[in-house]
Amino acid sequence: MPTSASRLTQDEGTFLALLVRVQPATAYQLAKIYADSPVSNFGTSKGKIYPMLRRLKERGLISARALDDARNSEMLRCTARGRQAVRAWARDIRPSYLLPEDPLRTMLQSFDLLSKQEQEEWIANARRGLEAKRQELEKYGATVHVPYHDQVHDNALTALNSRLAWLDRVEASLRHGR
Repeated sequence: MPTSASRLTQDEGTFLALLVRVQPATAYQLAKIYADSPVSNFGTSKGKIYPMLRRLKERGLISARALDDARNSEMLRCTARGRQAVRAWARDIRPSYLLPEDPLRTMLQSFDLLSKQEQEEWIANARRGLEAKRQELEKYGATVHVPYHDQVHDNALTALNSRLAWLDRVEASLRHGR
């Protein structure tokens, strides 16, 4: 069991695991990888990344070497302690991970506040968004190379297809007055 000093939040684990795969890298390079990924839910604002980097460095999970550039960049590497923290994070399956947060599912609980037309529009918009995301994911999947790519890509596609099938069932139940 990881100690509280080495236990990672989801954002920290995700970030540190990426650094392990691509190191050495700057914070900007890591943020760019996240920004380009259609499957990442990680917020890459400077307001989130830089404080997290500071905390990870203070905990001895990341080392940094200053670069001689105009932006005062640092070349980041995961330390041995950081790798151990990533290993512990990757093994730690928490109950909250088993049924991930789903804003569409949560919004549906307020459907009674929408008119029938608004409900239909919501379903159509959600479907268009999911289909566009699936196309984006297919295109991205052909260009990215990460460990266990096939399984990760399959999970993302299966999740999108499952949500589309769920929308079909929601639409059918609304047509039948349920």
